[in-house]
Amino acid sequence: MNVALMTPIAHDRTTQHRFPAALKGLMEERHLSYRQLAYKTQLSAGYLNHLTKGTRPVPSDPVIAVIARALCVDPDYFLEFRLRQVARVLARAPELTDRLFGVLLRDHPVTDEILDLLAEAPAGNGYGRHQHGEEEEY
Repeated sequence: MNVALMTPIAHDRTTQHRFPAALKGLMEERHLSYRQLAYKTQLSAGYLNHLTKGTRPVPSDPVIAVIARALCVDPDYFLEFRLRQVARVLARAPELTDRLFGVLLRDHPVTDEILDLLAEAPAGNGYGRHQHGEEEEY
């Protein structure tokens, strides 16, 4: 029997690595080829290869969820997924955003890297489709 089928989802596990490195690391840890992960996710092996190389944008949250399930982690394992969740909450609570930003600037100045991540976080759910059928966020 396939061991990957019996592996439970790793809850409370997250990474600080960007999506391409995190995906590649999980694939290596699980000893999965692009074709094997493609089979588990119903995404193309070529698309997955592009994701690990960073030549395609980080996929939408539903696609991240499919990939995460296949790799036996929660979607919030991925940094970008967590950032989008925070961005959605903050988009609905402007007063919280202002307060949080003030605290960050006073207590811990925001680095350029964090500002870049905040700039990349989408405000809405602008999902689209690729020509191969994979979803992508615009």
